[in-house]
Amino acid sequence: MKQLTPEDKKKLLSDAFWDKNVDENQLYDLIIGKIETLPFLDKKLIFCRLLSTYDWYTLIKLIPNKILKEALTDDVLGRLYPKELKEKYKYARGILFK
Repeated sequence: MKQLTPEDKKKLLSDAFWDKNVDENQLYDLIIGKIETLPFLDKKLIFCRLLSTYDWYTLIKLIPNKILKEALTDDVLGRLYPKELKEKYKYARGILFK
């Protein structure tokens, strides 16, 4: 599986948040764990948007495992719709983080 460069990741983040005025470098820093928060954007909302936008294989290349575990918490998954998407990620979480 081909790894994404930081530039590739920033592009994906920028594409996912096309409707928000947010710096892709800040999004990237949050996703890699360099910073904890962004002004005016809830971290859970960011994770929810990414989980709703990209397929699983893109997500595991985009988000490091330590951060992915946080992205798959019940609090984040509870915001997802449809229900099938929520269940898919609960299943993936169960496999990855037993």
